[in-house]
Order: sequence, then C-alpha cells, then structure tokens
Amino acid sequence: MWLVAIVAVALLVLPWVITLALARHHHLDATAVGILAAVTIPLSALWLAWVTLAKGGGSGTPASGLSIAEVADHLAVAIGAQWNAEAAVRRLNDPYPLPVSWTAADASLTDPWDSLSKLATSGAGWPRSSPGETWAAGPDDLAGEGGELPDVLARVPTGRLVVLGEWGTGKTLLMVRLVLDLLARRVAGDPVPFLASVASWNPAEQDLRAWLAAQLMIDHPALRNPPAEGRTESTQAAALLASGLILPVLDGLDEIPEEVRGPAISRINDALRPGEQVVVTCRTRQYLDAVRPQIGVEVTLRAAAAVELQPLNADAVRSYLLEDAAGPATKARWKPVLNVLGTEMPAGQALRTPLMVGLARAIYNPRPGELAGTLRDPAELCSAAVTDRSAVEAFLFDAFIPAAYRPPTEGHWTAMQAENWLVFLARHLEEIIGGPDLAWWQLSGRGTTPARGVRMSVGAFSVGLVVGLVVGLVVGLVVGPGAGIGAGIGAGLIVVLLAGFDVVPGDLVRVTSPPTVLARDRQVALLILVLLFGGGLGAGLGVGLAVGGRLVPAAGAFVGLAFGAGIASALSEGQIAWPSYMRTRARLALHGQLPWRLMDFLADAHRRGVLRQAGAVYQFRHIELQHRLATRDADKQQADSTAATPEADE
Repeated sequence: MWLVAIVAVALLVLPWVITLALARHHHLDATAVGILAAVTIPLSALWLAWVTLAKGGGSGTPASGLSIAEVADHLAVAIGAQWNAEAAVRRLNDPYPLPVSWTAADASLTDPWDSLSKLATSGAGWPRSSPGETWAAGPDDLAGEGGELPDVLARVPTGRLVVLGEWGTGKTLLMVRLVLDLLARRVAGDPVPFLASVASWNPAEQDLRAWLAAQLMIDHPALRNPPAEGRTESTQAAALLASGLILPVLDGLDEIPEEVRGPAISRINDALRPGEQVVVTCRTRQYLDAVRPQIGVEVTLRAAAAVELQPLNADAVRSYLLEDAAGPATKARWKPVLNVLGTEMPAGQALRTPLMVGLARAIYNPRPGELAGTLRDPAELCSAAVTDRSAVEAFLFDAFIPAAYRPPTEGHWTAMQAENWLVFLARHLEEIIGGPDLAWWQLSGRGTTPARGVRMSVGAFSVGLVVGLVVGLVVGLVVGPGAGIGAGIGAGLIVVLLAGFDVVPGDLVRVTSPPTVLARDRQVALLILVLLFGGGLGAGLGVGLAVGGRLVPAAGAFVGLAFGAGIASALSEGQIAWPSYMRTRARLALHGQLPWRLMDFLADAHRRGVLRQAGAVYQFRHIELQHRLATRDADKQQADSTAATPEADE
C-alpha cells in the first residue's frame, strides 16, 4: 500500500519539479505548463485506479469462457460453501439437527395426485419418464422427517413441492438442509438448488425468472457475464434459468403482502416450464388464504404436492436439550421444564417448535468457559407468572438478545447497546423496507442497488481516447491552442476512463457476503471519485495556467473540481449505493441510533446467531424476532399507559 502511494505521489510531483526547473532556465511558456497540469494530476489518478482494479480483479475461477453446464457446476460449489458456512453459524449440526417431521398437507390445497402422475408421464414437452419404485403411490407416502426431504422431493412425480408449517416450525432451516443435501447428491448436469427469500420479490412488477436472475447476480456477481457463444441470453444467470439448471427453493411466501400472494402463485405457474422443479415454503394459514380465499379467485400451484411440518416430539426435545447441556449439573437445571414437555402447560406448548427450543438452549445452556450457575434458571419458564404459551414465547424472545451478548467482551458492544441498535434496525425493516432483508444499500431508504465490479476495457478505452482528442481539438479551436490543449487532455482523459469501465469477470466460486458486496461497491465509488476529481482538477488547472493571470489557475482548478464532483455525483446517484450509505450511517451514528462500525456490528450479530445471512443480505434469526423487537417499546409504552389510567388504578 505504501509503495502504491509513493508511486502516485511521484507521478504527481516529479514532473512538476522537472518542468519548473526547466522553465526557470529555458523560460517555458504557459501552454507547456498548462499541458503539464492537465496531464500529471489525472496520471496519478489513473495509476491509483489501475492498481485498485488490478488488485480488485482477484483470482480464482472466472465465469467468462465457461460453458453453461460448467457455470452450473462452479455455482454449485459456491452455494455449497455459502450454506455450509451458514449452517455452522446457525449451529444446525450442533449437537445434531432437530428431527423435524412432516405429513401430507390438506389434499384440497393441491392438484389431485393422479394429475401429477399423468403430467409427468404424458405432458406436452415433459421429459419422458415412467412411474417407478421411486414415485410415491399418493400424498400420504410423502410423510417423513429429518434428512428425508430430498427423497420426498424425488418421490413427487413432477418434482414440485410446497412445504407448509406455522411460524417457528423450522421451514427455513429445513430448506438450508435440503439445499445442502441436494448438493451432496448432485452430479454434473443436474440443476443447482438456489435458496432465495421471496420477501424481496414484488410479483406485481417482476416475473419470477427476472427476479431470480437478479438475486443470482447479487449473490454471485460473476453471473452478470455474458454466456458462451451460441446463447441468446444477456447474462449467465439468465442462461442458467433458461437451461433449467436452477432449482428454485422459494422460502417465505407468507412474507410478501397478502394481496399479492395469490398472484405470486400464478406468476410461479407462468414461469415454470415442463419438467422444471420448484420448492416453496409458506405458513399454513397464509397459504390457505392465498389459494382458497373466501372472496376472490382461487389458485393452485400447478403440479405440486404439499407437506406440512408437525410439532416436535416431546422425547426429541428432551434428548436435544440434554445432549446440548455441558454436564450433569446443567442437565439437572432442566428438570422442571422436562417434566412439562408434551403437556398443555405453557412451557410444554411453547417448546414444540425448533425456534423456541433453539432460543431456550441459547439462553439457559452455558457456552464453553461459562458456569451454569451464573446463568438464568430454566425453571423460570414454569413460573406461575408465565400464564400461557404466548407469554413463554415473548419471554424467550426478550431474554435472547442479552443471552447472545454474554459474556461481556472488552472492546465490543454491551447487550443494552446491541439491543437498542437491533430495535432500530427491526423498525427500519418493518416501517421502511417492509420485509426481512437487511441490505446495507437500502439503509437510506432509497432504491439504490450495489454496483458491479469494474475493469478497464481496451476497446472502450480506445474509443474514449478518440473522443478525448476530439474534445481537445474543439476546445482548442474555441479558446485558443494553449487552453485547448490543456483542457482537451484533462477532459479527454476523463472520457477515456469513463468509457473504459467494464464488468469484472469475477470469481464464480467465491462466497458472497454483505461485506464483500460493500467492498465492491466502495471500490467502484472511489474509482469514479478519484478519476473524475483528478481529471477535472487537471483540466481546470491546465486551462487556468494556459490562459494566464494570477487568479485564473486557482479559478480553473476550482471549476475543474466542481466539474468532476458534479459528474461523480450524477453518475453515482441511483447507480452506486456506497455514498448514500456512508452519509446515512454517519447521520444515524451521530444520533446514537446505530454504531459507527455498522458492518462489524452486523457481522458480530451474525456470528452470535442474532442475524442470519442469506447471500448478500442479513435477516433476523426469525421474522418473529424482528416483529418482537420492532414493537417491544410500543408494547411497553401501551402497558405503562394502561397502568396509569384511572380504570387501572381502581
């Protein structure tokens, strides 16, 4: 880094030292000095930009030049790495996955089973297949548990499945496991499972394929590259979808607005081609209301079977909590809770879902190095003060954040600080975003998207050079040769650099995360700022020196800076998210609503299990945790207000 800076300073300063020395002895005119000013400043900027691009290009597996089948194979590696890392953060296999089970859903929500079999064997355009031992005889044969979901999907003749369940029953984690299990079984040429949160889809404005392509390119920017010759699609993401090499796993249909859930199902029907598979998750009640509304048009996800997740078995919960406990003393603390599992007591009702069991173990079981006696006692879940299931669930939600931030770590955030910031982010998602995706580029509430990486295109660079020379010639004819040359070189260099931006091929197997997306966007923003400020300053100073006069050079430099800043602002507005993110983050940090090191805080919350990562965005561990945090203060204020009324005092 120091070497880069030294070279940049040398490129900026040394030509001036040499030229001024020559001017003193050989009396160089203002034109020569103007040309020097116009060239040296952008030259230094060009050096910085070129080094940044060279470093930013990275190494690994470029997506360009691969066949579409090879692209799919490399994408499978990236997705596997992404979700294996996320499974570790979510402690999916620690100590082992909770044994979630399911049965066939209400048959009235799907097409008849015979229709699925007929379509798969004789449908127009469907790959020819015949019923075999792998196909289920009917929906009742789809019941299963744990890691059997890939087998269940294979037993559906059409390969299309809806997974239903109430909140907290483990639909998302089951989809993570499904993706990992499908990838473990995948052979070259098979579709790649791609897990996407439906909350960011607006089916009224975007068809499913366009939205999926956009999600693929955000999570895997290398897929923005054009496919190999012979394809008509503009990007490799679109080519993967067109080739049937993506198996969409659409999680959280219930998280889009109620009025568009039915149309969303119709959009899915329209997008699926013969033989293409899909998996969709939704809460049971919301799915029923969408496909069988009391008032409105009924709809069905065509050719799909449906299963519904069941409450956890009491013995499975008991074994899980004890297996996760550190030793006999910790296990003994669970006795009052274990006694009510499987009963209708409030704690017994609440601890029937993976979400609540996961929260309970995070709160009451010690982490390595912690003493069980210093933690809250799980017996409090059986207190007479906790009167119903909802009270237990609220209690666990409220106790989770303090538990996630224990023990206090020097130099890090306290639990109180973290909770206040998380409440702000939850409200931001509820009131501004209207969904669960915590995308840093949406912090300002604007519709910006993260920028692509860039490189210098030789062809575009050459075109820009010609344009730059034309600019210089025109300016020279208008204001005179001295000013013309100075302004032309500076302005021409700006045109060259802007025209030379192109898409970085990228590394297809590199795992994308919110910090990497931010780093790429920041790189593009800084490049534009450096190049335009450098080119504008060089052109303006060159004009000022060439025209002559004591104040003209300073005025020219000022005008050049303003010119560069104006173009940079115009180009970045709506195209690059980093500048608005930085302004918004600073404003919120000054008001204490968010920390200065926001991305570090979010990454830390992810490691603690408070947030989960879905490609380029974060989400709260569960949407109900987001709801609870967003409304907690409001609930408290309402309770305080009620307690202060005369009726309450009576």
